[in-house]
Amino acid sequence: MRVLKGILAQISFFTIIPSVRNVTLEEIANYAFLSPFIVGFITGVIDYFFLKITYHILGTTAFLLLIPEVEIIRGFHHLDGLLDLGDALMIRDYEKRLKALHDVQIGAGGIGLLLVYVTLFIVAVLNFNLSIWPLISAEILSRVDAILLLGTIKPIRESYLGKVFHERIGRKWVITLILSVFFFPLSIFFFLLFLATLTVYSLIALKVLRGSSGDLAGAVITLSFPIYLLGLEKSCSYYFISLLLSTFH
Repeated sequence: MRVLKGILAQISFFTIIPSVRNVTLEEIANYAFLSPFIVGFITGVIDYFFLKITYHILGTTAFLLLIPEVEIIRGFHHLDGLLDLGDALMIRDYEKRLKALHDVQIGAGGIGLLLVYVTLFIVAVLNFNLSIWPLISAEILSRVDAILLLGTIKPIRESYLGKVFHERIGRKWVITLILSVFFFPLSIFFFLLFLATLTVYSLIALKVLRGSSGDLAGAVITLSFPIYLLGLEKSCSYYFISLLLSTFH
């Protein structure tokens, strides 16, 4: 029962969807290595049906509404991390950079990174063909990035969330990485895109922040989603999971 509670808690922790109550951060972190597949699958399905319904009413304009829909489902939590990271990247002094991660004020860096995110998202949805698997894969793989960073890179000293997740994920990030393969397209281009994106995030964590944090994880999920959605659209349309499902028909 405790295992099921910890797994279901991923939904309420990473989205506004209620699932279970009275769960500690440690219990959530214990099963965070599964969160990309639980939360990502559910949010990907929600994204798809939202688009499918609104498309019949508004036409292609509905694709632009995917931006607020995604953020509302996430409760704007990850977007806050993006804004904090943007501000931190603009500061040279390390101590002030760390303070910017916890500052409630939004500076030019945060606004700038927000514009980058919105632009990437608009480009991605304007090229989007209404299909469920790219949405599910983008939701899952963007969260895989965050788990890999939290699991492999030690947290900054001010990040309690980062510390708890780093300790509880441990080496279970390997399971996350293995399971993520089923949501990759059969495309060298996308594989290289995934590696390049993860490398950039790792450099930011190691060289700029000198560790991982909850804000970084939120920023990574936010930025990776439109990047991967665009990359999936440009890649081969056949997924390992689709091939597996086709064997049963």
